Amino acid sequence: MDETDWKILGLLKKDARIPLSHISEEIGLSSPSIKDRITKMETDGVILGYQPILDYSKLGLPLTAFINLRLHYPLCCTDQFIEQIHEIEEVIEGHYTDGEDDMLLKVVASEPSHLQQILLKVNSLPGVASSSSIISLTNPIRQR
Repeated sequence: MDETDWKILGLLKKDARIPLSHISEEIGLSSPSIKDRITKMETDGVILGYQPILDYSKLGLPLTAFINLRLHYPLCCTDQFIEQIHEIEEVIEGHYTDGEDDMLLKVVASEPSHLQQILLKVNSLPGVASSSSIISLTNPIRQR
């Protein structure tokens, strides 16, 4: 990864659908050279894919919350446990964490009562000892 690759990534992060010709003009390299660099970053696993960034509020899910989980080992560290988390559609992201809690889930909901239903689903999973949640008020720093 050199400075040019980082510039290409910066442009792709802003708009993954940016035409190669625009990247070429911005960077000062030919389109085939830009394409080769992008392909290499994809092959090397630097670029894992391209996906839409959703506005969940426009999908009827304006409430974003984070659920901290304390887990029972070893039940929580199985593929089955992760599959059960994946089955909860409102869970849009999950991380194993260090510190007092063991996992952090990012969820979206339509309203507080919907969040309560999600919490009941999560807390009913084998391996979950306890949870706490935090509701996001605003998101001034978007994923980048």
